[in-house]
Amino acid sequence: MESQDVAKSMRGSIGMLAMHWLLAPSTTEQAVEAGMPDGIAGYAVGRLGVLGDCPVDNVVAAAFFWDPGFLSKQTVKGRAQFDPKDGAAIYAKICQKWGQDHLKGFDGVERLGELAERVVSNASPLGAPLFVGWRDQSLPEPGAGRTMQLCQTLRELGFSRFCSAMLGSGLSPLDAIMSGPTGAWNAEMFGWKAPFPDGEPNQGRRQEIEVHANTLHAKDFEVLSPEEREEFVSLCKQARNHATSLMTEASSAMMPGK
Repeated sequence: MESQDVAKSMRGSIGMLAMHWLLAPSTTEQAVEAGMPDGIAGYAVGRLGVLGDCPVDNVVAAAFFWDPGFLSKQTVKGRAQFDPKDGAAIYAKICQKWGQDHLKGFDGVERLGELAERVVSNASPLGAPLFVGWRDQSLPEPGAGRTMQLCQTLRELGFSRFCSAMLGSGLSPLDAIMSGPTGAWNAEMFGWKAPFPDGEPNQGRRQEIEVHANTLHAKDFEVLSPEEREEFVSLCKQARNHATSLMTEASSAMMPGK
């Protein structure tokens, strides 16, 4: 398998797997239980806390797609209540716990972790501050928790490559959001205020950006042989499907009458 094909597949597998845990209500609940602030302020010293006590503008720059004024205020609010380094460590533990809960019973979990770790360990840090921050978080022993944290780190790597592809594209972060599949929903989540620009005229350019991002990300997978790339893609898809299946079962069990 070509490395470009691996990169192209990541958003639907690793990207979705990581999004599930980041958006899970249990992630916020556990963070608050640990003393972290609620909402985006907690997120700013959790997922983004891996950047450490850097200038707030560095956080805004690394997060890229958030409304700068909104994220700046939330970061200041979060830091007033919690040290970002401590928040990052807590978020890493929550990520591990989510993996233990949602990748349990997945036979390929340790092999996925082995391949993911090789990619993470060899990937260039250039233009990828959030990836570096997550890469440098302590990892547990091999197993579902370790693999999930490595998948989250890979998600940040792919995200950073997309941000790099955005630079010089002519699209603003908000333009790019609105030209994507979730449009206004994402814009609101990222703190932007309506009215929003029409995203349809920029859809072609966004597709070009995605191709460029995949080209940048493809280099990260050249550390694997063609056979290992194919195995890695398969394991990533299986992991995402396994976690999704467990989430569906849990949701069904909580329905009235069950």
